[in-house]
Amino acid sequence: MLAAALVLILGLAACGGGGYGGSKKSAEGTTTTIGGVAAKSHGTKDVSGETGKVEVDMYDYYFEPTVLKGKPGQKVTIELKNEGQTAHTFTVSAQSVDQEVQPGDEAEADVTFPQGGQVTFVCKFHKNMGMVGALEPSS
Repeated sequence: MLAAALVLILGLAACGGGGYGGSKKSAEGTTTTIGGVAAKSHGTKDVSGETGKVEVDMYDYYFEPTVLKGKPGQKVTIELKNEGQTAHTFTVSAQSVDQEVQPGDEAEADVTFPQGGQVTFVCKFHKNMGMVGALEPSS
């Protein structure tokens, strides 16, 4: 009886696992505050040496990377890829940028890194769910 229970437990453990096969991103991440909003943080990327496009993935409901760091005044083209199941926006109100991206689609947006402080970008549809990010000057 004990041996049968052990085999059952080991079999269930082998079948368990992540459920996502490791291929999907976790929506959990860590939480940080950006622009006064609790945001789901999925990394920071320093793009100060980039001369081409910078990729930002849009998932349900976060940006990856969440924070981009660049040289003060640096202009970059953000290549947006909506990897989620719903429409998202990349909205930078301070720079009059508002780009909507449908699921599975891609778009581009031009932004400028601030001289100091932080410029917030959001998905205007899912800001309350923590879909917030930032442009910051690198040190």
